[in-house]
Amino acid sequence: MNRISAIMLGLSLANITAAHAVDTAKLAIQEELPVGKAAGDYPAPPGWDKLPEGEFGEKVVRGYNYFVNTQSLSPEFVGNGLNCVNCHMDGGKKENAAPLWAAYMSYPAYRKKNDRINSYEERIQGCFLYSMNGTPPEHMNPVLVDLSAYAYWLAQGTLTGEQFDPASMTIPSDEDLLKGGKRDDFPFTQAYLATGGSAELKTPGRGYPKLSEPEQAPDIARGKQVYEQECAVCHGANGEGQKVNDRYVFPPLWGPDTYNWGAGMQRVNTAAYFIHQNMPLGQPEKLTEQQAWDVAMFLDTHERPQDPRNQGSLEDTTEKFHGGFSQYGKEVNGSVLGTASYPNHPNKP
Repeated sequence: MNRISAIMLGLSLANITAAHAVDTAKLAIQEELPVGKAAGDYPAPPGWDKLPEGEFGEKVVRGYNYFVNTQSLSPEFVGNGLNCVNCHMDGGKKENAAPLWAAYMSYPAYRKKNDRINSYEERIQGCFLYSMNGTPPEHMNPVLVDLSAYAYWLAQGTLTGEQFDPASMTIPSDEDLLKGGKRDDFPFTQAYLATGGSAELKTPGRGYPKLSEPEQAPDIARGKQVYEQECAVCHGANGEGQKVNDRYVFPPLWGPDTYNWGAGMQRVNTAAYFIHQNMPLGQPEKLTEQQAWDVAMFLDTHERPQDPRNQGSLEDTTEKFHGGFSQYGKEVNGSVLGTASYPNHPNKP
């Protein structure tokens, strides 16, 4: 975000604070991305001028703060140097970067990862376990409720667009809020339905757009060259990230302080999809598809924290949970990935 934008956001949030008595001091952190070049093709999440009044508005603001300052505000659940916003860009609002407005409306859903239907709450718990290498908050924990409130608010705004009126938004119970929006009893606003709004949702921009299989097999050496040219300036020569005042401003990509071997981003295809659309920061599709595949292979053939599902056998964990694009259990440069992994849940009581 440039200085002028930061000032304008600060003034806007000051007005919100006055109206709702909500501490918004940290709201501007990591609101850093320009509007996407095809923003008109995607739903537009609400601005802070659409913040609901009262207790629910406070939950939304707290959820946003947890989202962009996860390691600082919920350290008991986080075991690395990441924040939720590192994978879900622009405060979880950016299209093609796993935006929350699409994710919330996609759950409950079956996940092959744990072979059952997951609620939105369970999906967040999985992020804490794998992407944050931490300890998931328990059912109904206020952190989960607030994060869900933020996603629910974003989803309401993208459903109704400019017609979004926070005063008419249904406020669900905490238990109901944690379910997600892909259900028959989701509380669509009547004004939305009355103006032709459809309960059959379309969520363009959801997740990370898939790439075609590369013409050449992803290559570590080529990926290293891409990394050194395009990535190291932010993420460090050794993938260690960058800190200011002992806080990561650019996340680590391998080593002890990043996502573990159970996270989705350790799969080369998932990393390639994300990189092509979102990296370098603010420059989507700067890299060719082949470059994205290559640099993803380079990143995901480095050691990171152990898969928390590993019960002591690398072979069993590889057979049961890995395959396809995962490099876990494969030999790279004379070492089998997963045999020298870093600890899980370093902040676990």
